[in-house]
Amino acid sequence: MDRKLGISSVNPIEWAGEVMQVTGIIMAGGRSSRMGTNKALLPIGGKTVIERIVQELSKIVSDLVIVTNTFEDYQFLGLPMVQDHWRDMGPLAGIHAGLSASSTEKNLIVACDMPFISSQVGDILLTFLDDYQVAVPDVSDQLHPLFAAYRKDTLGEVQQSLQNQELRIRQFFKHTKTKYVTEACLQKHHYHYQEQHFFNMNHRDDFERALKMEGDFNRK
Repeated sequence: MDRKLGISSVNPIEWAGEVMQVTGIIMAGGRSSRMGTNKALLPIGGKTVIERIVQELSKIVSDLVIVTNTFEDYQFLGLPMVQDHWRDMGPLAGIHAGLSASSTEKNLIVACDMPFISSQVGDILLTFLDDYQVAVPDVSDQLHPLFAAYRKDTLGEVQQSLQNQELRIRQFFKHTKTKYVTEACLQKHHYHYQEQHFFNMNHRDDFERALKMEGDFNRK
């Protein structure tokens, strides 16, 4: 993939024969304090983690935006960037910034530390937004709110939660029409759960594990 990824490189997906406009929102506003370095820029398989995410999201979204408070780190991608309106208020503030910048009703939010996300999973999550405001994976007894689909009309509830200092995303879900997408739901869409698609990196050991996962995949 070209080092400079302009927005024109993203192709709209076709949904039931029609072009579907979707925004991919990459959350890159964390400090990576537990990793000790910017985890989005760590190299795996010849690309940085964030480049891998952009490449995979580009298969299913029409627009991309990066939520970050360090624009200089991601200028090489050639993508739109926005910063938190609500500073130091965690991931919910990043969701607010991303949805505020989005011009589409359907949005797929992804954390910048997930090197093996699946466009197939993202595609499935987006289909649930026809009936729900949020579609969040609930697999292996774990929620993944930062690899989830959100309608733009949740923005008001996100802002209300921030104003009320209710910063836990799980709490926010209680105020929206949320679909918890289990492994059984994914299987109905012909997807079989694969751990690496939901894998995220917080510590150096996680990065070493990611390198091993990439090596194992390539050997296969």
